[in-house]
Amino acid sequence: MHLPRLSLDALQPNWPEAASHAASHATGEAAAHAKREAVAQPASPAASPVAGGATAGITGSMAFHALPVAVFEHERVVLANGPAMALGVGHGMRRGGVQALSAEVVQLERDVQAEAALMTTVALTLLHFTPAVTVDETPEAATVMLDVTASLRLFGGHRALIRAVRARVRQLGTIAQIGTGTTAHGAAWLARQPLRRNARGAIVRPARRAVQPARMKRLLDRLPVECLHSLVDPEWLDGIGCRTLAQVRRLPRAGLSRRLGPALLARLDQAYGDAREGFAWFEAPPTFSQRMELPGRIEVAEGVLAGAQRLLLAMSGWLAAHQAGVTRCVLVLEHERYRLGVEVDCTPVPLALAQPSRDPVHLSKLLREKLDKVRFHAPVGGLALNVETMAACLPRSEALFPDPAGEPAELARLLDTLMARLGRDNVLQPRPLADHRPERANRWCPIDEAPTRAVSPRTARQTEDNAGHGDRPERPLWLLEAPQPLRVERHRPLYEGPLTMLTRAERIEAGWWDGGLATRDYFIAERADGVRCWVYRERPGHPARDGDEDSKGGDNNEYRWFLHGLFA
Repeated sequence: MHLPRLSLDALQPNWPEAASHAASHATGEAAAHAKREAVAQPASPAASPVAGGATAGITGSMAFHALPVAVFEHERVVLANGPAMALGVGHGMRRGGVQALSAEVVQLERDVQAEAALMTTVALTLLHFTPAVTVDETPEAATVMLDVTASLRLFGGHRALIRAVRARVRQLGTIAQIGTGTTAHGAAWLARQPLRRNARGAIVRPARRAVQPARMKRLLDRLPVECLHSLVDPEWLDGIGCRTLAQVRRLPRAGLSRRLGPALLARLDQAYGDAREGFAWFEAPPTFSQRMELPGRIEVAEGVLAGAQRLLLAMSGWLAAHQAGVTRCVLVLEHERYRLGVEVDCTPVPLALAQPSRDPVHLSKLLREKLDKVRFHAPVGGLALNVETMAACLPRSEALFPDPAGEPAELARLLDTLMARLGRDNVLQPRPLADHRPERANRWCPIDEAPTRAVSPRTARQTEDNAGHGDRPERPLWLLEAPQPLRVERHRPLYEGPLTMLTRAERIEAGWWDGGLATRDYFIAERADGVRCWVYRERPGHPARDGDEDSKGGDNNEYRWFLHGLFA
């Protein structure tokens, strides 16, 4: 995968937009030509940091899309977009010549560190598809190579995988040229081939896909010698009559090795599959902490979210490499200091999840809910994303008859969305406590709160066995906030009519250690209309049994009845 616009996209991300993406992509293809000159019109709606100091959002005006932009290094143009090239700006032109052509050309200085950071982000993002990712170390290559042999079936074949890779890299704010082949270096050469124009002026798209070795050889034979520029001077090869790789391979190997060294033949053999390729695979760091500079000063949530998308995709690939999901991360908004007398360095936006996840769509939705509540006291100039806690998150095995509505992940996503929208303290779950008193046998705690004491597997297994055999007493679904006193007639409680006891007494006597002594006998009772109630009689002190002579006289020994819950 080759990034022809790396120098420009590192400074001015080309965020995808539904309306402008198709037009900008078509314009870029019509103006593209050879030799690493990317000409796709940028769709970035964020204002250029050179064009002016106005605050910009991601949904900027369409007028910025037509701005000519050129990237300079050592006072010479290294990259120009479509509008700039329409004005006559070309690769290698001096700054004075560009200014003489037009004063409207936005001039950006090349940032090698920003390019390296973008390449690292791309590599992290592509770990979602395969762990075998490597960055081409060749200068000016701007290429990432992937071994997807084991991933083709998982992602639905090479065509579906190419579409998925292109879409994910597009969300990073850059455009990729993808080549596929039976060898890594051969596929990289195919990916770097630009669009060309034929004699009639029509655009010719080069073939960049080869699944079979025979087609791979045919495509490589037709490649121009310019793809060997990092190994040999293409003009020297052209001087001896070699204009394609096939002509170079027909030269005597011994003489070619003496004149140009063994590196050229070794690379050709690797690209054609005649020699094995060795790579230093990209390794995900043990911790994730990345930052990025925004292309302008952002004061709206949409602009911050578009920039944070790049960090979320990189984090998703990093989590996939570790077979984990994030449970808590923090997005830090780095503000412009000393604006209007307000000194604000940064604003942390924490994101907590009930279940570990590495789905960038789900994480982006939660982050949107959080950012909608952020009040921007100063413009945002940079973003940083840090993973604080994570947990194992293995891929789910596919079922023969999947039921999307019944997946546990759907419930976890719903809970995460509710927490982001309503707040952590407003989405609670019951947590059992070791107390026989029903009103104190549970407490409400946040969804993402870890249990204070882990339950041993043996205890959990015994609990499940008891529940399966029905040894535990039945409990109502609805427990009243406070027990409701019931009227008693002839020693029978009344709740909109006399109640009939369906079970024997379940005696609970607890709370002597905290001053809340409860001495109760619980029953399941039924009304005449079939409604089942959970009632109890309170035993004052140590009363005599029912039917004893001592219990028939005096209110002190009379049982008091209460309604504590209703069954569904």
